[in-house]
Amino acid sequence: MNIDKQLAKQLEEIIETGLDQVAIPYQKGNSIRVKNYVIRSHRNGYRLFDIATNSHIVTTFTKTAALAIAKLLAEKQNFELKQLIKLDDKVAKHYMDALYAKNTIKRGGSTERIETAEVRFEIATENAWTALADIERYIFDK
Repeated sequence: MNIDKQLAKQLEEIIETGLDQVAIPYQKGNSIRVKNYVIRSHRNGYRLFDIATNSHIVTTFTKTAALAIAKLLAEKQNFELKQLIKLDDKVAKHYMDALYAKNTIKRGGSTERIETAEVRFEIATENAWTALADIERYIFDK
């Protein structure tokens, strides 16, 4: 039993050493790591830190945006950080719009108000998914 734990720990150390050299995300504790970048959950969203300089880079609404930024920074690719932040803000805006519409549907009043809220909910969710797909392209296509 003790030998199994020791072997498992050695295997984990070997894998983590190899992961520090490539830009593949992996979870360690309560954070996600990509090379020397760490993503941690925060009450405002997700925070991205650089371990090498011990500095905060950016706070994002979605984990996907934080992961995209970490991947692009780890691969040292030229990219427009403001464009990714703008897409992340778009997801946040449409998510909040969808929550508002959902609450309006739940609380409702007249049937016209409920029907309008249902249409707004569909539009907001579609726009949020579209913006999220644009962020995912930075992870998978570039």
